[in-house]
This record gives sequence, structure tokens and C-alpha cells, in this order.
Amino acid sequence: MKIQDLLLSLKNKNHVTQTSLFLKFSIFTFLLVLLVSSIWSFLSWRREKKFLYQGKIDSGEMILTHLSDKAAIPLMEEDWMTLNALVREAKAIEGFLYAMILDHRQMIKAHTDPERIGVSWSPSEKLETRTQTGETTSVTYLHPSDGPVLQLSKPIRFMNKDWGSASLGLSIDALNQQIKKEASRSLWEGAIISGMLLVMAIGGVFLFVEWLSPLEKQEKLIPEAVRSQVAVLYTGIREFKVYAGSKTPQEVFEDLSEYVSIATQAILDHGGYVIRVAGDTVVGIFQNFPMEEDHIQRAVRGALAIQKNLEVKKQQGSENPLLSKVGIGISSGVVLYGDIKSHQGKQDNYIGESFKAASSLYTLAGPGEIVISKDVYKSLKHWVAVDPLPPREMTHRTEAWESFRLRHLVEREPHA
Repeated sequence: MKIQDLLLSLKNKNHVTQTSLFLKFSIFTFLLVLLVSSIWSFLSWRREKKFLYQGKIDSGEMILTHLSDKAAIPLMEEDWMTLNALVREAKAIEGFLYAMILDHRQMIKAHTDPERIGVSWSPSEKLETRTQTGETTSVTYLHPSDGPVLQLSKPIRFMNKDWGSASLGLSIDALNQQIKKEASRSLWEGAIISGMLLVMAIGGVFLFVEWLSPLEKQEKLIPEAVRSQVAVLYTGIREFKVYAGSKTPQEVFEDLSEYVSIATQAILDHGGYVIRVAGDTVVGIFQNFPMEEDHIQRAVRGALAIQKNLEVKKQQGSENPLLSKVGIGISSGVVLYGDIKSHQGKQDNYIGESFKAASSLYTLAGPGEIVISKDVYKSLKHWVAVDPLPPREMTHRTEAWESFRLRHLVEREPHA
């Protein structure tokens, strides 16, 4: 394959991945906006319907109050002309089928339909509902030509005496049509807003995917392996085989879980990374970054935190025997970091003599002790108190190894 074809295939593959990611995020965003807008539109429609219905009822009660107040004297004086002028004025308001005034015998004295004047009022069909709110009576019945009708009635009083009542009829179908019209307008406005939000969301998804693309390219530009200055923290359980032989598997795993949790948390709290947990061993590294160069100091503080937290746990009543058997070794140096391609895919790996050194230092540490290398001591000698350990021959080195048992920190600034 030519180099041009190889580059073209990689470019097309990256484009397909980016397009697929954009489509997935876009579909998810569309469904999310659709769900939210549907719920919002439904709740708005219900609120609008209730608001419009109650508004029409309130306006009807206001007209009734005006009508009953004005009709009292004309009704007593049997001034039919004035009464009919009042009902025509009330009927002129949009949404009402009729207005009428009854005397105390339920005889119609004034009506927007002149043919009804002088007859006794009764609903055309059987009453469906009847409710009383204060002085206003609401009656629902079925009209032969206008369908379901809501009639509001209020008594006409003068000098604490009932002289009759004033009534208004509202078409329920017309009221529902008005509510539907107003609600449709609100739904249309909501659809426009939802569409604008969807366009903005899709644009945001596009920008997000474009932002991810350079990060992927940058990640691909990282070399296969890099060198890094680190401090290695190696923890383990002294006499673990003896302990494990006297416990059930369930007890071993419960005790190990408590110890590993304390050790890993202390490493993370001090800016380290846990790169291996195997059996009773926990290995953490502390890298040297431009903005955080105190990697050795952080490793030592992390080790002290592990032993302190283990001691606190014992004082709190923990019966875990492993908490008093933890030894720690700390070394520093340069390691290689990269990916080793295996049949299982790429895996992050750290390679360097510092790991063997930290493991060897751990073998010198007794329960509850921390042993550091010569390089670690030289970096921190102005603020650590140590006990030198006698030289020992290590399996992986030919010369004598110098190591130190850490006692505690000396809280003072290092000398220049």
C-alpha cells in the first residue's frame, strides 16, 4: 500500500468516527429536547386551559353582579324596557348565549330572545350538574340546538328581599373552542422555542465533537514511550503467608480489602497513581510535573499517611490483623512509560529499576516501618529524621545498597 493511500484511509476512518459520534449525540439531543418540550407543552396546555376557563367564569360573575345590581329597581317597578336593555347589553359580550332576568316565581321578565319573555324558565333537558359558590349558582344542562350549556345565576335583592334572579348562559362547546384556539397558539409558540433550542443544541454538539477531534489527534501524537522522573511507593504485608494459612478465604479478602482501600486512598490523596494491586502488594507512583515537582516529598507524605491511617483504624476498634503488619519501601528514579501491544490490546506500563529497588526496600521494612532509598533521603535530608540501615547485598545489584528507616518528618524549611 502506498503511503498516500495509508494516510487517506486513516483520514477517512477518523472522519467516519467523528460523524458517527456527531450523529449519536445529535439523536440523543433531539430526543431529549423532544421529551422536555412535550412535557412542558402538555403542562402549559393544562395550565392555559384552566386559566382561560376560570377567566371566563370570573368575567361572567362580574357581569352578573352588574346585572343584578342594575335590575333590582326596574324589576320592582316592572320596567320591562329597562330590563331588556340590560340583558341586551350583557349579551353583547362575546362568548355568552343568552342573558335573562327572572322574577321570584321563575317567570322570564327579560330575555335576549324576545319569544321567551313571559314564560316560566326550565332547562330543556335534565340537569347534569349543579354547584353553589357564594351567591352564584352554576347549572349545566343540554340545550337542543346549542349543546351543553353552563348557566350562571345570581339573586336580585333589594332591602334584604329577593325579587328574582339574573342569569347568563355560556356555550361549553364555544368555550372549549376558544380554549383550544388560545392553547394552540401557546403550543405553536412553544414549538418555535423548542425548534430554536434544538438548533442551538445541535450546534453545541457539533462544536463539542469538533473540540474532541483535536484531543484525539493530540493523543495519537503522543510517543509510544516516554521517560519520566518518579518516586515509587511499594507496600505489602509482612508474614502474609503465615496469616493467610490461618484464615478462611472470606476473612483474607475482607481484611485485604480494608488494607488496600486505606493504602490506595492515601496515595491518591497525595497526588499519586495506583498502578498495581496484586495480592497483598499495592504499588503507587508519584510523577514529577512542571507545576508539581515535589514528587518525592508527596510519596513520603503518602507513606506516612498510610501508616497513620492504619493506626487510627486500629484505635477505632478494627480487629484486622493486617493493619499492624504493613511495610513500605520508597525509591526514586527514571522510568519508561508506554503501551505494550499484547493479544488483549494496549496496556499502560511502567518499566524501570526503581520498581525493583522499592520492592527490595520493602523487604527491609518491618511491620509499621517505612524504608527509603539513598536518593530519596538525599532529596529530603533536611526535613526527615531517619535511622541508617546497615549495607546489604541486593539480588539485582552488585554494590552495597544504602537505605534508611524513616522515623518522622522534621517540620522546617530545607536549607539552600
